[in-house]
Amino acid sequence: MVEELRKRGMLAVSGNSSDPAILIQAHIARAHILVIATPDSFPVRRIIEIARMLNPSVETVVRTHSDEDAALLQKEHAGKIFMSEHELALGMIRYVLELIAETEKNTLAE
Repeated sequence: MVEELRKRGMLAVSGNSSDPAILIQAHIARAHILVIATPDSFPVRRIIEIARMLNPSVETVVRTHSDEDAALLQKEHAGKIFMSEHELALGMIRYVLELIAETEKNTLAE
C-alpha cells in the first residue's frame, strides 16, 4: 500500500512506530497530531515517549481496549484517549438516534 501511495506522489511511511527512525521518517518533528491505533498499551507508551522527545508539542490521539490501559495512559498524560468499545457504543447510539429523528421527521411530514 505504501508503495502504491508513493507512486501516486503521496508521502507514506510503513514500519514499527516505536522505532525512532520510523517516526523521524514520518516527520514527527513537524507533526501537529499523532494518531496511535495499536491496541497494546506498552508500545503506545513507548511511541508517545519517543514522539514527545522529538516533538514536545505534538498532540496524541490514542486507541485502547481496556479501562486499565485507559487509566494508565491518562495518568501518563497520553493525550486524547478513545476506548474502542465505548466509541463503538457511542457510534451505535448516535446512529439509532439519527434513525429515530428521521422517522419522527417523516411521520410529522405525512
